[in-house]
Formats: sequence, structure tokens, C-alpha cells
Amino acid sequence: MSQNLPYYSFKTYMSKKYGTTLHSIPIDLELGCPNRDEEGKGGCTFCPSNAARAVQTLNAQNIQEQITYGISFAKQRYKAKKFMLYIQAYTGTFTSVINQKKIYSQLLSKENFSAISIGTRPDCLSKKTLEYLEELNQEIDVYIDLGIQTLNDNTLKRINRGHDSKCSLDAIKNIKKAGLKVFAHIIIGLPNETRQDWESCIKQLVKMDIDGIKIHNLHIIKNTQLHQEYIKKPFKTLNEYEYAEELINLIRHIPNHIPIIRISTDTLKEELIAPFWHMQKGQFVEYVTQSMLYRDYYQGEFINKQNLVLPKQNIFSLEDKSKTIWDKIYKDYYHPKSGAYVQAKELFIKQSKLIQKLEKKDVELLDIGFGMGYNSLLCIKQKKENFLKITALDLNRQIIKASANLNENEDEKNILNTIYKTSFYKDEKNELNLILGDARHTIKSLNKKFDIIFLDAFLHNLNPSLLSIDFICLLKNLLEKEGIIICTNTYHKVKAAFCLAKFTYEEFFIEKTDIKALIVKHGEKLYKEDVYKDPYLVYREKQILNN
Repeated sequence: MSQNLPYYSFKTYMSKKYGTTLHSIPIDLELGCPNRDEEGKGGCTFCPSNAARAVQTLNAQNIQEQITYGISFAKQRYKAKKFMLYIQAYTGTFTSVINQKKIYSQLLSKENFSAISIGTRPDCLSKKTLEYLEELNQEIDVYIDLGIQTLNDNTLKRINRGHDSKCSLDAIKNIKKAGLKVFAHIIIGLPNETRQDWESCIKQLVKMDIDGIKIHNLHIIKNTQLHQEYIKKPFKTLNEYEYAEELINLIRHIPNHIPIIRISTDTLKEELIAPFWHMQKGQFVEYVTQSMLYRDYYQGEFINKQNLVLPKQNIFSLEDKSKTIWDKIYKDYYHPKSGAYVQAKELFIKQSKLIQKLEKKDVELLDIGFGMGYNSLLCIKQKKENFLKITALDLNRQIIKASANLNENEDEKNILNTIYKTSFYKDEKNELNLILGDARHTIKSLNKKFDIIFLDAFLHNLNPSLLSIDFICLLKNLLEKEGIIICTNTYHKVKAAFCLAKFTYEEFFIEKTDIKALIVKHGEKLYKEDVYKDPYLVYREKQILNN
């Protein structure tokens, strides 16, 4: 795996093997598909009429132009120096071996390619084809890009795949026997499939000793059979966050010597029916990477456990003797200089009236921005008449382990270690559930109301994603009628957002300290000011600020 990535990327794999990245030059030979008739009708239900030809070659009139455009695109965008010929659209082996030899030799002579990748189907790899490709592999590295899609036989029938799972597994076995490398291509989100199906598929492919894997979510493309099915009876498709969670789970099941060739796909906006994402492709890759790094997740961890090595932290002692960390991404301390314990006790606990509420009934508390855990820890340690149930949201699991290592109180250290390992803690009077992920997504899974909400974001200009009007509106339906929100940010745009969401607030501060906050309740308060906007709850911080 790369030092900067929690998974073994195709770029890293290629750089290790060839000394630099090989950039794929996609080619459509218009060979058709054995699953379509002579007029091109039929085929898999998800497949468009152009078999999803690469975007950069759509305007090419012939194969030479496809190669020229593809190489020019790679050089301009990626400063590419070495290339791999990629027979992409339809089925690259759906012709006689004589034609394959003729076509491939002509293509390979047009550029000094370092390798060739052939996109094909499990049911289109004859013995003669494999014998020829085995010979070709002596001259140039040959990769078989094998469309598996799924190993669920019911799904294969439903999507009119034209073969069963045994055919796929036999094809991999024969490819490996011929000494060729095989990249398996699977789709996540096909109708009626679940996490169990995807995990089962991955585990079977791993057992077959595949050399790489391509994963992407299902796209419903205009004028496909799947599009017609979707019109008649819409089915669930995965949004950015949902697909990221499934993808990350699968990566953790894949041994770390198998490169992850691809984790997303492209479809022209005018051709895509669903799902319509608002997160750009590059942003999605960054989100997956960041999520895995923050949570201490890595490729293959369910197979080979490793000892966690925490990144070096900049640690500071605060005035109340508590310790905090400087966050390198948000460029801010986790706590005010006056101290984490002082803030937790004097602001979050006292101003939320937690103890008074617990004297009357059980209390539901939502801690957004769990961070180093001080606020929830002190809530747990309070003497109480009734039961306290905490739901904690955070993206960064690493910081919990770091906090446990820094904490000198054994009880608090043990609680933090338990939460880090299990995302859960419970004793006679308390229960805490930690939900990892972007709070803009995970908050939507909550189906209950809270008596108290802690909103402890970083500085407004560094982390506006949790301070936008769109996020704050989500809090409206989560807060009990007499509930209280403690928000550590008092910036005027944040005040305006609370007012626009039909909250009222009071400003709170402790004299001679740097502790201040908004005490927010349901109500009406006039405040005219622009607010941070994040309508799809996916924008990067810079996008929110620029908008």
C-alpha cells in the first residue's frame, strides 16, 4: 500500500512494476457482444448501446483517432509517459482468433505500449483465445479485464447476463492457468443485492487468486432495459456516502497485495438516470481515503490484523491541566486554552442543565464532534438519578485512541479504549454509541429526538460543513420541544442560520476565559445575515465558503 493511501492503488501497483504509472488508452473495436443479437439488441440490462465507451473517445471517428485522442488526453491531464492499450467497450475477444491476432498486432504497432488490457466476458474466452493470449504474453504484458459484475446467480438471471457464476469462476481458473493476470470487475448496488452478496463475491474472487479488482456502484443509464425497469418500479440506488460505506467494508476484506484498480465510474450527465451524485469523482476518492485514514481502516484488515501506528500529534497542556491536540487539517486546537474539563463542566454540562434533566427522567444526548471525548466523559462521570444515553458522531476514530493514550485518569482511559475498539460503552447509568462517518450523512440515520445536542465544530471558516443552514435544519427535527443545543461557534453566519431554522439563542461566555457559546432552543428570533449553504450536504469546506 502507498504511504498516503489505506489501500493498494493501481497507480502504486503500476509504479512498482513499471517504474511509473501506465495510463490506459481505451479503445472501442466495435466487436459487439455474444449477449446481443446481430442488430445489437439484448445484452445485460444495465449496458447502454455504446457499451459505455470511454468519454475521451466518444467523438473519435476511427481507431487511430481513439488512440491519438486517448494519448493526448493522458499526456495533457496526467503528464503520462507510458501507456497501456485497453480494449474497453463491448467484448474484446468476441471474434475469431485469427482476427484477434490481426487486430491486436496492428494496434500494438501504433504506439510503444507497455501492456495490453483486454475487456471481455467469462463466456467469451475459448481455449484457442487463451492459447493465443498466452503467446502474446511472452511479448507484452497481457491483462484480462473480466466482467464478473456479481456471483449471485439470481441476479445474473435478472440482469440477463447470459452466464452463471460457475462460468465466471471457471474463466478465472483458465486465465490463471494460461499464466495471464486477471482483473475482476464487479458492480455494487444491483437490484435486491445486499452487503452479504458483495462480501460473498469478494471472498470467492480472493480465493481464485485474482490479480486486481475493479469496483463501482450501479449506474442506471438512459435507454437501457434497466432504465425501463426503474421507470416502472423505482428501486434503491446508492448515494455517495452509502456507496463509500459499502466500498470501504469490501476493501477491508481484500488482501493488501491485490491492487484496487478502480473505485468509481463515469457516465455522461445527460445519459445518467440515477444515482445523481453531487460529489465530484476526485472528491469521492478523497472522501474514501480520508474516511479510512481517520477511522484506522485499511485494506485487508479483516484478514491480517496489524498494530496501529498513530501519527505524531502536537500535544498541548491547557490551563486546567487537561491535554489537547492541534488538528493539522483544521489548523485549530480541539479545546479552548482555558481547558477541556472547564469547558465540559461549565459550558456543556451546566448550560445544558444535564443534571436537572436527569433528576426528572432518562436523557438522550447527541454529541456532534465527539473528538477527544472530554464532553461525553464528564457527562458519564456525573452522579445521576436516571439513565443517560449518548449518541456520538465523529469522522475521526484515530483521535479517540490518541486521547486515551494522553489521558492520565484510568477510568476515562478505559472508557475511551472501549469506545475506540467497539464504538460502544455501557455501565449502570450510562450508554454511549459512537457512529463513525461524515455527520452530514450519519445524522440522517437517527430516528429519535434528543433532550440535549452538543454541536462542537472547529472554527467556522475551517469547518463550515457542520454550521450550514442545511445541517442546522436537520437539528430542528431531532431536538425535543424543551431541548437545548450548545454550539461552541458564535460567528454571525451561524447565529443567522439558527434563526433561519427557527431557533432562538442566547450568547454565553465565561469571563477571563476563551470559552463562549450559543445556548440554542426552539423559538423565533430575527437576524438578517447571509448563511453558509450546503444544499446537498456533500460540499467541501472551500466550496461552502466560496458559495
